[in-house]
Parts: sequence; structure tokens; C-alpha cells
Amino acid sequence: MAGAGRVHLVHGIHTAGQGVPIYRLLGHLVGAGFEVRYPDYGWIAAVETRVLNPVIVDVLAAYIDEGDYLVGHSNGCAIIYDLLTRHEVKVGGVAFVNAALERTITRPAWCPWIDVYFNAGDEITEAAKIAADVGIVDPAWGEMGHAGYEGPDPCITSIDCGATLGMPQVSGHSTFFLPEYLTAWGPYLAKRLLNHPTE
Repeated sequence: MAGAGRVHLVHGIHTAGQGVPIYRLLGHLVGAGFEVRYPDYGWIAAVETRVLNPVIVDVLAAYIDEGDYLVGHSNGCAIIYDLLTRHEVKVGGVAFVNAALERTITRPAWCPWIDVYFNAGDEITEAAKIAADVGIVDPAWGEMGHAGYEGPDPCITSIDCGATLGMPQVSGHSTFFLPEYLTAWGPYLAKRLLNHPTE
């Protein structure tokens, strides 16, 4: 394993392969000293998440070792959260980027911290909340990517990518991963992974 640790990148729906937005983080994480794994679960539609996310979670759980970091985008965040709540894997920490996830999550004790990257321009996760409310997608879906975490846990940090001092203002569901934004946000995310306390 690389000196900084191991990171698993978990992508969202309607994407697959190395062209997915989250894959663009690879260079920034490797440059920071991380070993990176990219478990590509293939292209799935929103309505398939209700059935397929639990299957993906059970397969992915076997590859997560104690102390690994998990970074998700969109539905990838729901997969990670489902994994954390169904499997007691003691991870090093978690980063959610524009999460299609409910805002009032409860952090499991075996996850020391969660960073939530959001922006008000993410309309996709607003739609994700509606889809979850009517029961056609993974029930963990919500609008965290649009509005951040809502709750009292001091170990869950909301980072507003549309209003962080000194950083490019992000607006949209996958804008974070565009080169003109990722040149700043990629190192920012990698640095937070490196500098979080381990316990």
C-alpha cells in the first residue's frame, strides 16, 4: 500500500469506465501518495439502484480493508453509506462529492469522519430526493449534494463548493470534476484526506 493509504473511488449512475467524472481524481490522489482503487460496477439507471445497490455493496465490502478511505460521487455516495451501515468496516474516512444521499445521515462509529462536498446548483440531487420520496430508487437517496449535511455530528463537515474562500465556485452535479475546477478541488480533497485525524 502507498504511504498515504488506499482510496476507493465509487462512481455514480449513467456512467462507467475510465471516462466517469470521479476517475479524474486519480492523478491528484496518486500525487498525494495514495494507492487508488476504482471498482467500476458498470452503467446502471436510477431505477435500478433500489435492487442493484445492495448487490454492489456486498461485492465491494470484500475489497475494503481497515483504514481505507472511500470517496464517492452521486449514487456512489449512497453505495458507500449503505456499505458503512450494513458492514462494520473500520475505514479511515469518507468524502462525499455531490451525494445523492439523504441529508440527515447517521455516521457509524467505525467511520471517524465524513466530508460532504456540495453546492446549491446541484439540481440532480434535488431530483434524487423526489425519486426517493416516491420509492423508485435506493431509499438512502436525497439532496445532500445540493444542500449539504443536516445534523449535529461535528465529525461530518459540509464544504460548500460554491462559496469556499479562495476556491473556484462550483455549480452543478459533476462540475467539481471539470479540469478548470478540479485543478484546485482535487488537491484540496486529497489534502483533507491526508490531514484528518485517524481516530
